[in-house]
Amino acid sequence: MNPKPILILVAGLPASGKTTFANALAKKLGALRLNSDTLREKLNLRGKYDEASKQKVYEAMLTLAEEILLEGKNLVVDSTFYKEALRKPWQELADKTNAATFFIEVTVSDEDARQRLQIPRADSEATWDVYTSLKESWEPIEEPHLKLNASKLSLEEMVEEAVRAGARS
Repeated sequence: MNPKPILILVAGLPASGKTTFANALAKKLGALRLNSDTLREKLNLRGKYDEASKQKVYEAMLTLAEEILLEGKNLVVDSTFYKEALRKPWQELADKTNAATFFIEVTVSDEDARQRLQIPRADSEATWDVYTSLKESWEPIEEPHLKLNASKLSLEEMVEEAVRAGARS
């Protein structure tokens, strides 16, 4: 019998380091990765952050994730997941695909976020205004989850902590 696929959801505000962390974690685990910013671009929704556009991106991510998990492959998904309504369908997907699910929240100090947001990035259009708006709208993750502070831990330490936490689950 094949083991359950693993679905790791990496949540966090813009410039928290979640994409860098998700890339490193996926590589370490040999997992596939989905990123909301990359998918937004593929859907020709770059620069569109209204609720309808966000919904299209999340629905497309869910569809792709379902295909991957049903193939028995492990998956790391990286997005803000700033609202419970955006996280709930992923738990439903995990139940539907019999995947083991882990939430990881990546945080960063406001000072570090502001500094990071001053550096143009090809994979994100986030600005300080976007960061503060999402921070104000952030709904705490109620599910048991791992919280990693990118202002205090190196990338290697974050990946190792995530691997250790997964092994304990």
